[in-house]
Amino acid sequence: MNSSADKPLIGLKAITKSYGTHLVLDKIDLQVRSGEVLAIIGPSGSGKSTLLRCINYLETPTAGVINIGDTTIDATRAVSRTELSKLRRRVGMVFQSFNLFPHMSVLRNVSLAQERVLGRSRKDADERSMHLLSRVGLADKASQFPIRCSGGQQQRIAIARSLALDPEVMLFDEPTSALDPELGLEVLAVMRELADSGMTMIVVTHEMGFAENVSDTVMIMADGKIVEKGPSADVMRNPKEERTRRFLRAVHDR
Repeated sequence: MNSSADKPLIGLKAITKSYGTHLVLDKIDLQVRSGEVLAIIGPSGSGKSTLLRCINYLETPTAGVINIGDTTIDATRAVSRTELSKLRRRVGMVFQSFNLFPHMSVLRNVSLAQERVLGRSRKDADERSMHLLSRVGLADKASQFPIRCSGGQQQRIAIARSLALDPEVMLFDEPTSALDPELGLEVLAVMRELADSGMTMIVVTHEMGFAENVSDTVMIMADGKIVEKGPSADVMRNPKEERTRRFLRAVHDR
């Protein structure tokens, strides 16, 4: 974990998202430092996943400004394809579902985007892929098809695929929610290694142990707003807000 006080790598200003009259995100302001690991927790329907998807413009915010490094996107004006490409090159995302190509080997799943997006040769892409598959403990699966891999292994492949594009930020949307606890631990171990290596990460999670012990900062969301945010152990053990205490009690009593 990194406690660098550098200028924030990620800055969100008044990010708002509505579907018709339904307000999902209500003027979210957020800053994340380079090397920081932010865990976002909260009840279902609080806007956590929508916020992640707005950061890399998989969802278009209704209003607000997103800054990632020197890339700025203002949701109140039209965004060019070049601006979107620049933003997404900085941000990798891992979803609940693995979204691997079933007809391609594990190696091709990790290499293909490098060739298409970064223009790497197949040889260079495969070298990078093998390095990353080794990092997530799956070099021996390179020639197999995803269906021959467990859910935990497929999610680790998805992480390697995102890392292959050399993002500055990694977004994780409930990456262990589709896995049984034992397989989830494999994925959490990879995420812990990424955190220790200094990767900037925003993680929407229901894993309270990860939130308290791996992340630097915990942010609680409810009803489209940030309820509480602070150092992980402080928020998890001594929350200031009653809404946070109510949510954590519900989690612990489940």
